[in-house]
Amino acid sequence: MAKKAGGLSKSEAIRNYKAAHPDAGPKAIAESLTKDGTKVSAQFVSTVLSNARKKAGKRRGRRGGRRAAAGNATLHQLVLAKKLAARMGGVQQARLALDTLAKLLD
Repeated sequence: MAKKAGGLSKSEAIRNYKAAHPDAGPKAIAESLTKDGTKVSAQFVSTVLSNARKKAGKRRGRRGGRRAAAGNATLHQLVLAKKLAARMGGVQQARLALDTLAKLLD
């Protein structure tokens, strides 16, 4: 990395600015550093911050989808549940009836 005459590299300057101003975005950081004499683009700032996150282990990833229920239902059980819901007038009514039945059986 090329260092400025003052001793800080551009990447170090970006990281320092981000530490002092955590809410600043890449464009604001680039504008501020350019005014101070360190010419950087918003894209370069974004790259440096992204690499810093990767090294820190704070990767932005996709969130996990819905997890399957503990007892996965078979296709046959799902078909039966669909038929029950149709006979009961909908899923909500079937769920209410099953909840009531569960209370009676406990």
